[in-house]
Amino acid sequence: MSRYVKPPKLKTGDTIGIVAPSDAVERQYVQNGLKVLKSWGLKTKLGKHLFSQVGDFAAGTAEERREDIIKFIKDREIKGIWAAAGGYAATEVLPLFKKEIVEELKNNPKWFLGYSDVCCVLNALMSFKIVSVHGPNLGGLTFWDEKSLKWLKSLLFGEDSVMELGSDFYWKPLIYGEAEGRLLVSNLDSFVATLGTKFDPLMHGNDPILLGLEDWWVEKSTLQRQVDTILNHKKFSRIKAVILGRFEGIGEQTYPEWGKRVTVESLIESRVRVSRPGLPLAVFPNFGHVEEPGFLRRIFPVKKSIFVSLPNGINAKLTVESSSANLLLLEPSTSDGKSD
Repeated sequence: MSRYVKPPKLKTGDTIGIVAPSDAVERQYVQNGLKVLKSWGLKTKLGKHLFSQVGDFAAGTAEERREDIIKFIKDREIKGIWAAAGGYAATEVLPLFKKEIVEELKNNPKWFLGYSDVCCVLNALMSFKIVSVHGPNLGGLTFWDEKSLKWLKSLLFGEDSVMELGSDFYWKPLIYGEAEGRLLVSNLDSFVATLGTKFDPLMHGNDPILLGLEDWWVEKSTLQRQVDTILNHKKFSRIKAVILGRFEGIGEQTYPEWGKRVTVESLIESRVRVSRPGLPLAVFPNFGHVEEPGFLRRIFPVKKSIFVSLPNGINAKLTVESSSANLLLLEPSTSDGKSD
């Protein structure tokens, strides 16, 4: 089994670098997220171009965004790099991962955190065999409930020796079975965007993988093609189980009649059953996008959603039974806990 590089656990007084690898970010949301980190006893440094903006799209030019990330990778005081927001431009920062930068990360590992478009970066780190965390972006930390934040803090600070997601969480079993492998959790669109590139996480290594996927606002016909792309991948045999997170805003305008007849779950389940009969499959709608906070949500208090952060690269065991499912992390997420 391949050896993966784990960052050390965080401790009070550690410094986290905040970057915007994709879309432009709102200062208010960043400030709210910084308050959470401060309450955990963490210090922060803001990227030079964090609040830059190119038109109505990206948070600064590709060069500026890469510059911020590289600076924090080389800064020995920085123990983690947290994405402020997702978007659609993270693929532009991937060229920063030159050989010397990857070696720097392996010799002095630090946490990378985020989700959505930021998964392009997390997928690249997986291809380098570096552990990262699929979790809330900093700008959205305050939208998630207390249980989510407590779980994330425990993960980063190495406070729990055994971490299990069982009956305390909602699961929907689809295909029964049991599998062990390294967690690889990603936004579906971002995952497909890295397949076939030099950052393709499936093409590097031979360890078995438990694949977690989530997505939002895509056509069902597009989603079907994306799923087929994964199922037809040269090294799909590495995937030993699939966990489905939240799939929000999934509709179908191109083929409306067909779209009414299929759900996301039935679409994915049917294709998995044909391509890989017996592959364990379960719905775990506790990570990924929720309905985007709008004007009313900002004014009126609403029940906060849960976001279970998951460590990419860590060995885990998924058990899918007729009535429920269970995900057990088989090793600590931090280097301090050893075991790999």
